[in-house]
Amino acid sequence: MRFQLLFFSLCLCFSLNNAQPAGKAIVSRIVFEGDFKLSDEKMSSAIGIAKNNIFDPSLMKPMIDKLIKYYYEQGYLYAQVDSVTRQYSYDNKTVNLNIYGHSGYPTYYGKINIFADSLDINKYIQLLDIKENDRYAPVLMENNFTYLLNYAADQGYPFTKIEIENISFNKIEEKNYADVTLRINEGKKIYIKGFQISGNVYTNDNVILRELYMGKKDVYSKTAVDEIPAQLMRLQIFKDAVIDGISLIEEDSVIINIGIEEGNSIMVDGVIGYVPEKSGTKSDGNITGLFNLSLKNIFGTGRKFDVHWQKPDTYSEEFNLRYTEPWVLDYPVAISIGLDRTVRDSSFIKWDTFLNTRVRILKNLSAIAGISRKLAYPDSVSSRNNRLLRNEVINLELGLEYDTRDYPINPRSGLFYSNSYAYGFKNNYGPSYILIEDSISSNEELQTLQLEFGWYYNLWSNQVVSIELNGKQIKGDQLQLTDLFWFGGSQSLRGYRENQYWGRVIAWANLEYRFILNRNSRLFIFSDWGIFQGLDNAVQENEVLPGYGLGIRIDTPLGIMGVDYGLGKGDRFSEGKIHFGITSQF
Repeated sequence: MRFQLLFFSLCLCFSLNNAQPAGKAIVSRIVFEGDFKLSDEKMSSAIGIAKNNIFDPSLMKPMIDKLIKYYYEQGYLYAQVDSVTRQYSYDNKTVNLNIYGHSGYPTYYGKINIFADSLDINKYIQLLDIKENDRYAPVLMENNFTYLLNYAADQGYPFTKIEIENISFNKIEEKNYADVTLRINEGKKIYIKGFQISGNVYTNDNVILRELYMGKKDVYSKTAVDEIPAQLMRLQIFKDAVIDGISLIEEDSVIINIGIEEGNSIMVDGVIGYVPEKSGTKSDGNITGLFNLSLKNIFGTGRKFDVHWQKPDTYSEEFNLRYTEPWVLDYPVAISIGLDRTVRDSSFIKWDTFLNTRVRILKNLSAIAGISRKLAYPDSVSSRNNRLLRNEVINLELGLEYDTRDYPINPRSGLFYSNSYAYGFKNNYGPSYILIEDSISSNEELQTLQLEFGWYYNLWSNQVVSIELNGKQIKGDQLQLTDLFWFGGSQSLRGYRENQYWGRVIAWANLEYRFILNRNSRLFIFSDWGIFQGLDNAVQENEVLPGYGLGIRIDTPLGIMGVDYGLGKGDRFSEGKIHFGITSQF
């Protein structure tokens, strides 16, 4: 009878301890009892139940399964949960969970044997991230399978299969080891039979095919195929480009299907405005304007022609004309010719004619060469007051450009680098009295260095960090205002007026945190920093110019519309600058 009473009391206590009360209880504490090797924090995270969560008894078994799976993924193949008890408070509003068990000893990788049908086994072994005596982790093994499969696919074996032929467990000196044997069957080597292009109503097929760096009878490469969309988007004539699939037409041949969405090949936009005269002054009102004409894909051949005209105020004006011929004589050589005319605050007029050549050396690397002729004509008053000369400069330029951006207009990832050096021959024509009075030589030599860098990193889905750096420097014995670089405004240092600063050395950095809205649109906050140095080395001309604000780029039928609001050094909110523009890429 005493035994029966004791047994009944124990059963009653157990049932009270584990019975689910009416209502929902809050988890007050989770205690892991036993020989568990991992921390309580990691185990609590693994089971998916945390302190102060509502407790659901139906999740007890899934909770135990998650814990065992977590230990298994960490190499503890013999982990075990013996029991779970629940202790409710007197009012049944909280519950304590006690999990009893042990993790056992971890298992390590022993010998890893690989057998392959076609490719070098040693190369497979080199690609493995797992080595002998590493903690055994099935998830890590699966990730390594991806490395091996990608390598095989790049060597022309996209249909490679990997099988775990055997895993044997053994114990050596109190340590558990897993010997793994892999069997890799590459199958037949695959060649490219051709390309099937769809969606290109206007663009010629050869314009697309010549950008691929792949052709018929080439060995299939997964990496090369995956890079096709980014290569096509760098042309900046398509809205989208994708790989629509790979069709196996013979046992050793495939056709790669490419889908294209074309953009508008012609873009025209213009703005005209009137600035009224200021009250209390004798200044007249003036007309301002902007005009852009862009032919990005003339007759579907990839040829480009651009015209830009802008008049920001009465005394300044810019005019640019450019034509680009890609793939001259079916070689990866592009030639651009152009004409720039600049009127700077009625101080001088500058003409710049140029011919540039871009030779693609590798898929993402190009060499740049060019020749230009610049003519400067100062106003007679400015010539006398600012000691400006009529001059001519012939520049010879060489440089390199490296570009891995996935989409130059709105990149999510990639790197851009451009560096050029120019050697110039300058002839000063007068006025002669300035040459004599200022002891200026009629001939001199100039050296110009330019650097551009961009880095783009996709942090999370649709969030990108952008860092862009730019620098320019010109050297010469007798530099003048017409030789200097101008910067400030929407294309360089936001929060300041357009071309507000100039110098023989200028540099600026643009830092942005972007929220990508779609292919061509984004919202961002920015921080810009600029420095410059004028004709002399005065300290005040080396000041740091900060700018910060926010902006947006929106894809519209007229092009990509951009609006930035920036604050410069010492600006109050009401003194911020609004930068507006349209990028006519489509």
